[in-house]
Amino acid sequence: MPLQYSFEITPNIDQANLDGLLELNPEFISITDRNHDMDNLLQSIKIADYIHANSSVDVVIHLTGIDKDEKRVQEMIDLMQKHDIHSVLALRGDKLSQNDRAVTFPHADRLVEFINQKYPHVNISGTCYLNSSDEEMKWLRQKIKKGCTNLISQFGFDVNDYVDYLNQIEIDTPIWFGIMSIISKSQAQKMLKLTHSTAPDELNTLMNQHDDEFGEDGVQYTVGMINKIRQAGAKHIHLYSLNNAANTKKIINKI
Repeated sequence: MPLQYSFEITPNIDQANLDGLLELNPEFISITDRNHDMDNLLQSIKIADYIHANSSVDVVIHLTGIDKDEKRVQEMIDLMQKHDIHSVLALRGDKLSQNDRAVTFPHADRLVEFINQKYPHVNISGTCYLNSSDEEMKWLRQKIKKGCTNLISQFGFDVNDYVDYLNQIEIDTPIWFGIMSIISKSQAQKMLKLTHSTAPDELNTLMNQHDDEFGEDGVQYTVGMINKIRQAGAKHIHLYSLNNAANTKKIINKI
């Protein structure tokens, strides 16, 4: 089976880069944003409308639950339906406070269950995490049980984390392994800090060899990760495009 790939973008992508990504014909494009309110959904829908009008690529909208009640979730999905968007990535979202007991959807499995009951025709994806704890695996199985049909993994920097996850995971649900395009030293350092990760030796070497921009070396590093996890059995990758079509095209053409 050929490797399938999808892309993640943010709503501020420009038309030239969006057109460039569509030319690569991914299985789907997911649209994310840190502010998951109605105004930002309208911007994501505008992009989805453009994708639908200019390609056959499916669109997946990120939808958080911890900051919404049932009424707001229904309002947002109803609006998506009017624009032929039938796929969502159901997320818990960032915690609002130390006490989330009053929250309608404190965990993603509750959001998955609600969407599946109200909109059984909607394709629901969920997230999974490399190096998952037993507690995280419990919630993952709950999401699958309650209606998740696809999973998208967090991104990592050490290919061994992906391989270990592939060898240990015992589920049949398709997993799209998240891959971050490695483009510069400053970006890598920012993402390592964000994810509380330690850079593997190969990435440390790359950072020591460059003042900032990695150029072709960054492409080769990313391609190397993809090929290694593919050899370990991965069938799907989800590439965080950084809204950069040229760099994404280089990666796709080399895997």
